[in-house]
Amino acid sequence: MDQIGRHVEVTGPLEEVIKHFYCIHTPADFPTLGQHLSPSLEVMLIFNFGPALKVSFGDQEYGKIAIDRIGLTGPLRKRLNYEVLANTDLIAIVFNPNGFYRLFQIPADEMQDDLVYDPDKLLNITGFGELWEILNGMQALDDRIALLLEYGNIYFQDVDDQTVPLLAGINQHQGTFAQPSKAIAIDTDLSERTIQMRFKKYLGFSTKELSRFLRFKQVIDFIQKQEKEVDWLLIVDQFGYYDQSHLIKDFKYYLATTPRKFVQDFLGKEFCVSRPGKDHTYLPHSQ
Repeated sequence: MDQIGRHVEVTGPLEEVIKHFYCIHTPADFPTLGQHLSPSLEVMLIFNFGPALKVSFGDQEYGKIAIDRIGLTGPLRKRLNYEVLANTDLIAIVFNPNGFYRLFQIPADEMQDDLVYDPDKLLNITGFGELWEILNGMQALDDRIALLLEYGNIYFQDVDDQTVPLLAGINQHQGTFAQPSKAIAIDTDLSERTIQMRFKKYLGFSTKELSRFLRFKQVIDFIQKQEKEVDWLLIVDQFGYYDQSHLIKDFKYYLATTPRKFVQDFLGKEFCVSRPGKDHTYLPHSQ
């Protein structure tokens, strides 16, 4: 992934909203390459200036979904597959957990996670198409990024106070595999149902789903660091799975494969895990 793409970090106020930009630019003689991105629960906005970008989710085949100019997808719950072609030229904006809501101002749980949306149709506007036209006329990546940051600073809304305890609760419970809804409810004097509804509205997923995902992400991180054959029983025990069947269920849910086939077919090849944030937390810097 690092051989064909470039991460561009974000600083300033938008650092709370945008995790990073991921940019791909390939030459005319670049061979077609299939890539696989691990689930991240993140929302991505993709500006494509090259050939149509074919994508699929999980074990779906390519062909049904393609991004010609602009595509919005997420929260990413399944493996994202995409083809990098010759003359690929794209910028993916990867949002922090509440970044999508702060730009689009629509409930995140209204997004279907295995579809790609046209953001202008989603909002019934023409602004993103007009922005694409301006970006397409630029040659330098730095100029494109600068324009996207300029637009972001204009249109992103201030953080909603209701999201602050959600983000703080996520930070406090990372690595424990515990659902933070009860603790957040106690801290904020709100009901667990209210906390769950706010999670789905602002972030697009429940606390149960978040806990399940964070555990699975740690499993993938652990496997990638192994220098010898993976001890699956150790993983089951260390990460709190009931048994191997429970672990296999998560692999099939997130990656549409089994643990052993993941090691055989994906690990060390064209498989990418979304990068953590700078501070490895979800908490806004202003808090």
